[in-house]
Amino acid sequence: MKKFIYIILGMLIISIVSITLIGGSLQKKVEQTESSNYKNNVTYNLGKLPEDLIMLDSNNLREKDILANTFEGLVNCDENGKIVPALAESWDISQDGTNYTFKIRKDGKWSDGSDITANDFVNFFSDILNKNTNNIFSDQLNCIFGVEDYRKGKCDFNNVAITALNNKTLNIRLNYPCNYFLNILSQPIYALRNIDSKLIDWKKDYRSIMYSGSFCINNISDSGEITLKKNSHYWNKAQVKSNSITLSSLKTKESALAAFQSSTINVFTDPPLGELKTIEGKAKYKVSPLLQGEGIAFNLKRSGIANDNSFRKAVAASINRNNIVKNILNSTALESYSYIPQYTGDGLNGKYINKVFFQGNEDIKKASDMMKSVSSSYGEASLKLIYLDTVENKKTCEAIGESIKKAVGIDVKCEGYEASKFNEKLKKGDYDMAEIKYEGYYDYPLSFLDMWRSASQYNLYGYRNVQFDNKFMNAKFEKDGTKRIEILKEMENMLMEDMPIIPLYFNDVIISQKNYVQGIYTNKLGNIKLDKAYLDVH
Repeated sequence: MKKFIYIILGMLIISIVSITLIGGSLQKKVEQTESSNYKNNVTYNLGKLPEDLIMLDSNNLREKDILANTFEGLVNCDENGKIVPALAESWDISQDGTNYTFKIRKDGKWSDGSDITANDFVNFFSDILNKNTNNIFSDQLNCIFGVEDYRKGKCDFNNVAITALNNKTLNIRLNYPCNYFLNILSQPIYALRNIDSKLIDWKKDYRSIMYSGSFCINNISDSGEITLKKNSHYWNKAQVKSNSITLSSLKTKESALAAFQSSTINVFTDPPLGELKTIEGKAKYKVSPLLQGEGIAFNLKRSGIANDNSFRKAVAASINRNNIVKNILNSTALESYSYIPQYTGDGLNGKYINKVFFQGNEDIKKASDMMKSVSSSYGEASLKLIYLDTVENKKTCEAIGESIKKAVGIDVKCEGYEASKFNEKLKKGDYDMAEIKYEGYYDYPLSFLDMWRSASQYNLYGYRNVQFDNKFMNAKFEKDGTKRIEILKEMENMLMEDMPIIPLYFNDVIISQKNYVQGIYTNKLGNIKLDKAYLDVH
């Protein structure tokens, strides 16, 4: 009996030891798997995943990184702002600047191996410009003959001047010369894709989507982690450095930073600014300028002191841009001394440069002198300054509020809101001033000025200037590119004289990456590009 018990105990001990060893082996295997994911792949935190892959109803820059890496259009915009061939290997522009003929690559293929044709582009433009498609960017293509009428349902697409001359030749005819037309087409929203239900339900149907870009979506985990694989049928696949890329979907800067520090991810954008020195000591980060600015917009829809131009100019004189950029933003932005960034292209192979409107430091005396011409009848005890609720925006608005109090003697109440509530406040006009983000959707100054047209859907602030509107139309129809730039400068001058907005600074995208990650870059529009990304672990 004792011998039997000893045998049983021995078997139990062997089993426990075996289980412990196996468990330890499994634990080690799990740890290796988890740690090798980021070491074997560039792992980039995209942030919140988009609702769909049509993406014509919003302008979230980071969400469009998916479009920029899985689909491709006729042309691309590189990191220097140069327009480069994409699915169109070449193009010809007529002498009068109104006729564009694109040669589609012979080796241009969908991810299933089928040929990409000129008719694919015809169908694509027909779908995105359809009146039933929620497309906030459609006005950009009103330069194409027939688009505006088609969008309004006045004609069918046969009357739109986007036609396939043959299988590999696409022709687009414009209403007027538009030397920034290729800049418009270089946006990720014009990357070729089949506009269908698969793009809407992409998290379920990603395997059946046909991709036209450098990567395909290979897997989406339950946690929202996306695995991209190199598109084996992509025309430029030889230049794509990585066979696989991982995209995580951590929604906050703080969670992305924690994942970066624990090496769950190895690339993310826009870290908490207070942590930059910490990151710099253990990894690297680089800063790329965006076609995007921040400014203080005034509510011109209602009467009051904010509707007084002299008051707005007094506020402008009271702002210390140097303090905001250096001490609040840790020098990760560029002070804006004009409305349009000086690195914006002029469509003439140069940069758009207008005169300097503002200074870096505050001028309290100038602000106080300007206030002398402001009527004392307004009687506002305080003003409401609203902002999108971030740490940096809060500090910026509080600094501006203190400057206004010092210069003009009016208290400013600063209120931060999450995105949907902030937009609701703007639409309802429940504010006096608002810190807003404004941007050029493509690399040309007209894109920045567009939002201040009286009829613009982005003009939520009540600015109305008939002369400004007329000059906008004159600029669009001006055949001479140099003369058009002069008109655009006149428009910016008018905007700065009327001052519906005070520019503060121009944004940068900050890319944080481990030292062994190479090849990450942004295009001129600010999208993260992953085709050249790879790991250098040696």
